[in-house]
Amino acid sequence: MASLNLLFVHEVSYEKKPIFEMHEFPEHLAAKGHKVTFLQFDEGFRFWKGKRQPAEKKVSGRVLPETSIRLITPHQFGIPGLDRLWATVSVWPVLDRLLNTQKFDAIVLYAVPTYGHQVMQLAKKYGVPVIFRALDVSHLIRKSVFSPLIKSAERYVYQNADVLSANNPAMAEYCSKLGGRTERTFVNLPPLDISHFAKVIPDSELQISLGLKPTDSVITYLGTFFHFSGLDVVIREFAGLKAKNQRAKLLLVGGGEQDKYLRDLVNELKLGDRVIFTGFVPYAKLSGYLGLTTVAINPMLPGVVSHTAFPHKVIQYMASGLPVVSTKLDGLYKTFGDNSGLTWSTGPEGLIEKALALADDGTKLGENSRLQLQTVSNKFAVDSAVDAFEATIRTVTK
Repeated sequence: MASLNLLFVHEVSYEKKPIFEMHEFPEHLAAKGHKVTFLQFDEGFRFWKGKRQPAEKKVSGRVLPETSIRLITPHQFGIPGLDRLWATVSVWPVLDRLLNTQKFDAIVLYAVPTYGHQVMQLAKKYGVPVIFRALDVSHLIRKSVFSPLIKSAERYVYQNADVLSANNPAMAEYCSKLGGRTERTFVNLPPLDISHFAKVIPDSELQISLGLKPTDSVITYLGTFFHFSGLDVVIREFAGLKAKNQRAKLLLVGGGEQDKYLRDLVNELKLGDRVIFTGFVPYAKLSGYLGLTTVAINPMLPGVVSHTAFPHKVIQYMASGLPVVSTKLDGLYKTFGDNSGLTWSTGPEGLIEKALALADDGTKLGENSRLQLQTVSNKFAVDSAVDAFEATIRTVTK
């Protein structure tokens, strides 16, 4: 097949954001010979801390360093708040020039409030089809006075995209309902390099540096500490169970909006020697932390955001051969069901107790691990996931 010239658009930083499918799809498509450009918003840029990104540059892949993509950054002042508003204006001439000169075959749009409307308008002007890639419910991820406007932007993008590609069945249903879509809506599961998360021999030096012992039962959470993470519930219940689970430790790998609150809570409950915070960890080193884990958890609070989400951490856990206890969320459950080895909880309440019980059951640990690894290998193989997403893109290319 002919190679494609693709523009990916997101309203986050390509180089600073923890690695997930917004890096995987572009880089794997580039590795297949397609030309890839990525338009970003450089979140985290502060004029007093670092230099402004150049308007355009070539960058090596973060998942596949041997690939390269062209990274485009509209002008920013380096002032929080102002930059996000300014980006809605500064992106117009940048997008207009790109679409006028580059002859893209398609645009893959991840952005909603910052760049969504602009992409839809200019793509229509230049006759470039748009595939909207739906990962989450934008207006509920971080609630603010702008949430109603963001929901309106969601509806507009869902209605007007030539194709809508969702990362799980529940997300597809949400988008179709809000946008009134009746056709050209696909479910494309994200890719995952299973080999990167293959079960590793525990790193004794890392283990010691974290204050862990080989005999500890380590319950791990990996990812962003969103307000709906459920981690506060887990920590409080862990405090009540610590006396009868002397070997249990909580390993929290990541950070985010709940970070300070959770650290203060751990101090308040005098759990400093039992709950370990690592901060965000580079993608290349994640497997080392997961290699120290006994059971991994996903304790998200049930709600619209979490039910339609597809937490990447869960498939990373599964690929690492780790038994997983997760809130029974629609997106996850409709993808995996009851025969994948996952242990389901109705919510974060009681989840840590299930995780600790599983950690003490060697037979169940092994069986769940085997089932999960088999499931994730079948559903998320990189080649098949990338090929399926490429096929979705080609439904609207000339």
